[in-house]
Amino acid sequence: MQKLSRRQTVASILAAGASAAVPSTLAARDDGSAVHVSFLLVNDIYRIEEKDGRGGMARFAAVVKAERARALAENCHLICVHAGDTLSPSLLSSFDQGAHMVDLFNDVGLDAIVPGNHEFDFGKEAYFNRVSQARFPILAANLRDAAGLRLPHHQDQILIEADGLKIVLIGAAYEATASASRPGDLAFAPTIPVVLANAKSARAAGADLVIAIVHADKVTGTALMNSHAVDLVLSGHNHDLHIDFDGRTALVESEQDANYVTVVDIDVTPKRGEANRSWWPNFRVIDTAKTSSDPAMLAKVQMYNAGLNRLFDVEIATLATPLDSRAEALRSGECAIGDLFADALRKAAMADVAIVNGGGIRGNRIYPAGTRLLKRDILDELPFGNKTMVTNVPGKALLDALENGFSQIERYAGRFPQVSGLSIVVDPAPPPGARVKTVTINGDALDISRDYKLATNDFMALGGDGYGMLAGKTHVSADSGTRLIALDVIDYIAAAKLINAKIEGRIVFR
Repeated sequence: MQKLSRRQTVASILAAGASAAVPSTLAARDDGSAVHVSFLLVNDIYRIEEKDGRGGMARFAAVVKAERARALAENCHLICVHAGDTLSPSLLSSFDQGAHMVDLFNDVGLDAIVPGNHEFDFGKEAYFNRVSQARFPILAANLRDAAGLRLPHHQDQILIEADGLKIVLIGAAYEATASASRPGDLAFAPTIPVVLANAKSARAAGADLVIAIVHADKVTGTALMNSHAVDLVLSGHNHDLHIDFDGRTALVESEQDANYVTVVDIDVTPKRGEANRSWWPNFRVIDTAKTSSDPAMLAKVQMYNAGLNRLFDVEIATLATPLDSRAEALRSGECAIGDLFADALRKAAMADVAIVNGGGIRGNRIYPAGTRLLKRDILDELPFGNKTMVTNVPGKALLDALENGFSQIERYAGRFPQVSGLSIVVDPAPPPGARVKTVTINGDALDISRDYKLATNDFMALGGDGYGMLAGKTHVSADSGTRLIALDVIDYIAAAKLINAKIEGRIVFR
């Protein structure tokens, strides 16, 4: 029998005419005992430091080291995979476009990673730069360039040999990346048909276990599981801790930022006299709050964060006029800082209009004229890590959103809208839902029958503060949005250098 390297594409086996040398049934250990394999999954890691004693790269690295030691002691094969989203969004990524994440995962070591939508938040070229630095396989069977060719340094599937067991890993990037991020002319095919086709070819080539690693929404992940074309689906994108098994196929997703890490243990044994194999999964959830940080990784994380702190103590602009970010100002009427931030989002998204909730701006201070703004000031004002969302919204939904925004004026509610591209006349006397009297968009009356390109934040598009209608025609999930709003605002202010924001009459109370 041909001896395969630990990692080799199934396609290369077929191209070499070696398919006949790959057995179609399980090749167990010489003594007939089971082959032990564990799959360790992480996904959606943006935060490299721990939070409230949980998550982060140092604790994740400790989990991987402990699992590798266990696997060695138990004669088990450990396969570590990342199901996507890590180059963005984070504060540090805004400076190095995710280079620190590649560096840290190079240190940890991965058997495979698939691209999530946030891998493309800085554009195609930045993604290619990060890929060229990676020392781990990148799987994306559904990702091609504009000419339909596989991208450099990418593979559709890889084969891993474990004591004669042939394990094929198939990867699929997030199929809606083109609308969710900024991948340029890269093409993303639907996940399920591509994975099914690759699974079929892998089975034909003699694969004993077929594993799909996908960055996909819940509907897609569940449909892939229900197809039973693969044995195990390792998924990312939804930020949930999720385990499902129907007796034939298992589906697993770890929670974000390595707060929890899931491990699937599989013992594979041959069924005597049958061209088949028998396996059963055991699921383990590791709470990283119960794991000590790896010292070497912790030191590297602290080094990166120290550099980040220095980067944010940087002056970006001077105020020609004062700004007021006190809660009562932002939640009761148009506010100059609200106008400024909404303008920044609108420009970053090249949108018709922008709406941000006053409660999302939290500095609660007055900046006198002449203040020299620091990047850190903007982070203090926008502390929630919300991301910029762009969507097409029907005019009727836009009107409903404004009614929602003015529905709790008397309570100084955080939903009060700060806007850009809009001029609104409001009568606070009628009951909620009937307070918006006129709306114009860039000088024209709001047309409830047409669509408008809207910039907002992911919190609102997900229904926060009652703004679910702002999702518009976009399917919104916990993973939606692109860059951090704070970074779009910083870029906008830094480009202006002198800020002369004033209340302009965008919101007028009758």
